[in-house]
Amino acid sequence: MQRKYVEDLDYIQGKLQGVAALMEALDTSLDNGISTDSLASRDQCFDSNFKEPPTRTPFYRLILDSLDDVMLKILMICAVVSMSVDYYMHKKGGPPWYVEGVAIWSAVAVVSLVTAVSDYQKEGEFLKKQMIEENAKIVTVIRDGNV
Repeated sequence: MQRKYVEDLDYIQGKLQGVAALMEALDTSLDNGISTDSLASRDQCFDSNFKEPPTRTPFYRLILDSLDDVMLKILMICAVVSMSVDYYMHKKGGPPWYVEGVAIWSAVAVVSLVTAVSDYQKEGEFLKKQMIEENAKIVTVIRDGNV
């Protein structure tokens, strides 16, 4: 519902019976704020505003996420196909049948590990900056009885 400031004042005066009745309904006062007696019931009713600190993504999850790339999926399929064909067509005395497949799997492993390490380091820096920013927040409460 969209209202203007004047409509809000009219709503508080008419529907809520004024500021004093609103403050009494909210169990608060202009001079003292919220009483400490009502904190437990407020937490039970509205829940706490505590925010869990962010957690770091496990490294294995970053590796799995890096493997979820279209090009790497194509390379993995090519490695399986290459190893299967080479095994079927392998002749005695020739080079080992698994060389090309192992080379492709190695490339996939290197790319996914480098990506995961890079993401892990970026996430660590981000979490450090976020913690510094969170710890730097200072809240000043000013209470004026003349409001």
